Amino acid sequence: MNEKEITLEINGREYRVKIHRFSADVAEISVDDQMYRVGLKDLGVEEVAYVKPTPAPRGPQATAPKTSLTAKPEPALHRPAVVSDGSAIKSPLPGLILKILVKEGDIVKAGQPVMIIEAMKMENEVNATADGMVIDIRYKEGDSVNQGDTLILLKPVEA
Repeated sequence: MNEKEITLEINGREYRVKIHRFSADVAEISVDDQMYRVGLKDLGVEEVAYVKPTPAPRGPQATAPKTSLTAKPEPALHRPAVVSDGSAIKSPLPGLILKILVKEGDIVKAGQPVMIIEAMKMENEVNATADGMVIDIRYKEGDSVNQGDTLILLKPVEA
């Protein structure tokens, strides 16, 4: 998707919004030149197709491309909220991810701390909700999350 710029009016104030990247579960936008990563919920879309950019026209009428030729956009991925035979660790509150305490492939026990989220200047531990193996970590340190966002997917492991 090419960048799209729109103007939103919220409570009588106008905001200039640029949509840089949009997939089924996340959008990267800037509001008045401040970048945000926004989690998207219940859009009724399971997967947004990746559209390959078309080459710029050549010749005297061609203009300089708006995006860097070295930066390649990440393809949109379908990331289910839960795995049919597993469970998800969801964010208990909105905040900023300070530290991720596990990595993919780790075995965790219910109640084990897996992440630290800062909310209202306080650090909050996020604990595993079930025993299992970490199969997907959805965010990285420094990302903002909303309450209910799926942070980590677990797959049950045989004892």
